Amino acid sequence: MEETAFLSTKTTLFYVLMKIRSKSPFREAPLQPLLLRNLQLRCGDWSIRSLRVNRHLQPFDRVAPHTHTHGQLLLYLRGRGEQQVDQKKWSVGAGAVFFIPPGKKHAFRETGPRRAICLVVDLGGGGVRRWGFRHGFLPAERMAEVRQRVAGMGVGRSSGLELSAGSAALLVLEVCRQACRGGAVKNEAGSPVIRRLERVWRMDEEGKWPRPGELAKRVGLQKDYLNRMVRLASGLTLGQWRAGELLRSVEVDIKKGLRVFDVAGRAGFTDQNYFSRWFRKQTGLAPTKWRK
Repeated sequence: MEETAFLSTKTTLFYVLMKIRSKSPFREAPLQPLLLRNLQLRCGDWSIRSLRVNRHLQPFDRVAPHTHTHGQLLLYLRGRGEQQVDQKKWSVGAGAVFFIPPGKKHAFRETGPRRAICLVVDLGGGGVRRWGFRHGFLPAERMAEVRQRVAGMGVGRSSGLELSAGSAALLVLEVCRQACRGGAVKNEAGSPVIRRLERVWRMDEEGKWPRPGELAKRVGLQKDYLNRMVRLASGLTLGQWRAGELLRSVEVDIKKGLRVFDVAGRAGFTDQNYFSRWFRKQTGLAPTKWRK
């Protein structure tokens, strides 16, 4: 696969023209990398070789099954489709995360009207093999952070550009690893302020979950001060921490079989349609589809 890069002054992103050989696994669905950074980073027993953002090209709607000698992290930024790994298939939407270990056969089929865009990180090291295949989902606030950091990688030609790219790649790796093991972005379990919040995270007398202002009252701190403490401990704002806890509580209610209307009310939403849009933004699926 040959690659030629040029700088687009209109978008300030490095576009890569890929000449697809006949034996390429992507010949059924050519990909246009919108941004490419070759990196040689080490993070413990993980290594990051490169980071790129791929867009699927029309009129093709699938990437044929293929394998790599290295591991890959796939984070879908846009589009809808179906990710296949060996014989299993998963629905894909914006925020879907997949860790593909070396030698694992995988494929993708597009099902939405918009061309899929996927952030791909090529990985190496013993940690990738031990981690194995995993999948998860990034909530909306984390997706916004990733998009912002990746967008900043394509601006200018300063000497700090590679440092920016490396920082963004490490951020993507960490948040995606945490998403695939159901944790928060930082190891906040030992933080006193997070423990205090967890102790007061319960429904009020009306059966509704507390809002940020009420959380601040329950822990006995000013809201702005609590917000700063939570950000220092977890990298999240108080509102983002609450959204994560609320999502987990909502998922429990949905699994119990409660009606969407009742789940929305318990979560503090007066409009069921607005709740459904919020839930879909967080998970990529409507509540009724997520239940299945």
